[in-house]
Amino acid sequence: MTEIKHITIKEITEYTPSNEPALYITSKRDVADYLTSKGEAVCICVNSEEQLPAFEGYKYFITEDVQYSGHMDMVYCHIKNIPYVIGEDEDFIIREECPEDLPKIYDMYDDEECKRFLESLPELSDALTPEARFESVKNGYMLFEYGMWIIELKETNEVIGRVGFEYFNESAVSLGFMIRKDMRNKGYALKAVINCITYLKANHPELKIIARVSSKNKASLNLLSKTENMLPGSIKVIVI
Repeated sequence: MTEIKHITIKEITEYTPSNEPALYITSKRDVADYLTSKGEAVCICVNSEEQLPAFEGYKYFITEDVQYSGHMDMVYCHIKNIPYVIGEDEDFIIREECPEDLPKIYDMYDDEECKRFLESLPELSDALTPEARFESVKNGYMLFEYGMWIIELKETNEVIGRVGFEYFNESAVSLGFMIRKDMRNKGYALKAVINCITYLKANHPELKIIARVSSKNKASLNLLSKTENMLPGSIKVIVI
């Protein structure tokens, strides 16, 4: 993953274009507008919510006393419309969804095994357009700092599955995963699940992980059993 610089600027005269990916942080409207006009990614630093109306049109904010590096990198990626990468191994990356993924996602779910054990994806319509769906997904990534991510092979850039978490309650998330039919039984699902759990535990150790699985879904039960052996106490499996 490319390192993203976080540069705090108080005055326009301090601005120097960076040769590396950079997120500029400022507390002044004129500075923010100038940086935006230069095509830079800008995050607003505020002391309180009372300052927010002065920055109408801006979407990403932090407070002076709290800065999370991972969150800041995600802000940069969202402004630049780059899928944020949450993990990787020698075979694949795990990244946020982008609009081009949507047809591939629907194709993957058009499979008898998926239909047996996974909830159907919502049908696209005038009310739920691809653009509207993506904005909802993107906002969810930023709000929760987790979601259902894409598994993409490094060698071919193929989308081979999804893995991640959905909201369960205030203190827990629900684990989900699926692999494209022709890519199953290659070990991708287990490695992706381990990768995601490791990511969540590092960034949100307060959240418990729940895995709800059908008693008839032997493949998923086997995977979750291996996960529990590799990461003891990391998940609670609920067989339904």
